[in-house]
Parts: sequence; C-alpha cells; structure tokens
Amino acid sequence: MRIILCLMALALATPVHAEVFVMNGHFPAPNREVSLARSIGIDRIAGRDGMALGLAIEAELSQRGPDGRPYYDLIAVSRRGPEADILVSGMADASVRESDVKRKVERCAEKQGDKCVRKEKVEATCLQEMISFSSTLRVAGSDDGRILYTQTRPQTDSITTCPDDKGEPSPKDRIAKMVRTAADRFVDDIMPRHEEYRIRLREGREGMDKAMGQAFKDSIRLSQRDPIAACTTWADMDRTLSGHPSLLFNLGLCAEQAGDYVAAERAYGRAGATQDDVARVRGLAIGRDDAKRRAAGG
Repeated sequence: MRIILCLMALALATPVHAEVFVMNGHFPAPNREVSLARSIGIDRIAGRDGMALGLAIEAELSQRGPDGRPYYDLIAVSRRGPEADILVSGMADASVRESDVKRKVERCAEKQGDKCVRKEKVEATCLQEMISFSSTLRVAGSDDGRILYTQTRPQTDSITTCPDDKGEPSPKDRIAKMVRTAADRFVDDIMPRHEEYRIRLREGREGMDKAMGQAFKDSIRLSQRDPIAACTTWADMDRTLSGHPSLLFNLGLCAEQAGDYVAAERAYGRAGATQDDVARVRGLAIGRDDAKRRAAGG
C-alpha cells in the first residue's frame, strides 16, 4: 500500500505534458580546432580496410554541413595539386576469428508427408565468427604538421551460424557497417551542427501565493502559442518575486531563444541550473561566432 501511495504522489507531482521551448542554434564541433579549417584532404589510411574508410569519410564530408552543403573543401592529396589546410591519415584493420560453439536449435522431430507436425530442441554445432575492427585517425596541419586530432576506436561484433540458417549477414557486411560507423563518428567529431533542440520549462510554483501561482501556470500554457508574451509575463513576475528559480530559469530560456547567451548564462547561474545548461549556452555562443567568422571569410 505504501508503494502505491508513493507512485500516486509521484504521478501527481510530475506534469502529464511537460511544456518546452523549441530553439535552434549553432553547436561547435567537439574538436573545434579542426573545424576552423576550410579545406581538408584524405591522406593515406593504412591497413586492409584503410582505403574503404578513406572513401567513406570522403562520402560523408561531401554531403554533410550545418546548411546542408559540404562544410569543408575536399582537396585531392597530390604533389602537384593545391594543399589542404588539414590532412587526415591513419589506419583501419578488421580481423575475423572463427570457432565452434554449441547452441540449442529447433529441428523437426515428426513429419506427416512434407509437413512438420512436431519440433524439438536439439544441440547443434554452430560456427561463431568474432569480428574485430580498429581504426585510428589523425588530423594534422599541412603547413606545420602539428597534430590537431587523434582517436582510436575499436569495434566488435559476432555472427553465429547454425546448420540450416538462412539469411545471416556475412563478416564482409558487418565490416562494411563498422567502416561506415567509424567514418560517421569521425565526421561528428570535426563537424559543427546547426539544429533544432527542445528544453523543458520549469513549472514549479513553490513560494508563490495562490494568485501568482495560477498566473504562472497560465503563463506556462501561454508560452506554447506566444512565447514572447510569456517571457514578458515572467519578467513582470520576477520584479514582484525576485529570485524565484522557476522564473529565473524560464527567463534564461527566453534569453537563449533570443540568442542572448550571456544573459541566459547569468539567469541559469542565478536559478541554480545544471552545468549542462551553462555549457550549452557557452557552446552556442562559440558556435555562432565560428559560423559568423566562416561566413565572413575570416
């Protein structure tokens, strides 16, 4: 009974439909220094799967950018051609280790004509293929050779094939998928993003009197159809009840939505927001500055 009461209390305390602010912004690449380059070349990637990884990276870079166009100028690496700002090199290798394993499989134990009328589990010897893939990628400046990025990422997978199995993927298929995953992760590391995101509003009314609490509740609903009016209401309330964490946090969201990241960070700090909120607006400020500088040719 106590558990049921606790669950009921939790359900009452949690909004059935949490309201959010929908925003969009420029997020810097995890490796910002690499992302500031304008052109990139794929140098030699050694190993059995190095050429496939290089081609996969080229394919990703040729179509991905914050505005839907390639973010980097792709430069073919050659002695006579123009030099790219940065060069990608590394290695990629996959291996497959085979072993026998015992598995329980279904077999027909009784037939009537061509139809199986009874099945049973029997032990069978199956082939297990353990696939290991490792890629190491490095980015260096072409003018001074300074290492800007290096990352090693191992991946593993397995395929178990028993007698009469049909349609199982081959190790070749799994390795090709691992190559694409390695390319995706690398490009994610060096590519900024411009995307839509959602942040939940704070709806706590503790410390408000009944009238203000109702007005605040109404303003939360208003925010979904008229966020500017809701932000004005919260600013008015903050003058009456200065320092309330829900008001401060939501005013931080208002500033973030308007692109005033300095004011947003200040409001989140006063509201006792998480470090994730503070880090997000700091990153957005950097991402916007980088995007402006790139657009201006700087």
